[in-house]
Amino acid sequence: MSQTDTKTQLEEAGRRFIEAVPALSSLALVVNVDLQAKGDHQLYKLTFPGPTVEKDNGSPAMIDVLVMRQDFNTLLDPRFGLTEWTEAFEQGKIKASGGGMLQLVQRVIEKQQRRKGG
Repeated sequence: MSQTDTKTQLEEAGRRFIEAVPALSSLALVVNVDLQAKGDHQLYKLTFPGPTVEKDNGSPAMIDVLVMRQDFNTLLDPRFGLTEWTEAFEQGKIKASGGGMLQLVQRVIEKQQRRKGG
């Protein structure tokens, strides 16, 4: 898959995330995403609001996300929403670190899911 396609996919995933959790739409947030495949790492930086996506070399971010490329591709299915992404995180398919900022995002997601009933 080309870098342009990956960038477009990450932008779409970021937009869908903000649509699913509008309370985070104005939060200034930098997320590093490490997409892993067999012997390959693709590093990207997502900056919110936006999102804007750019290739990255692992510069510091507020939240770092690690996901296998295959799992990321599966989660991009438009039928999947916040519930499937949350389940993937809980199952360890998506790993994230980021201290207090990650906890803040998690709390906002939990509140959003309670409001929507799932």
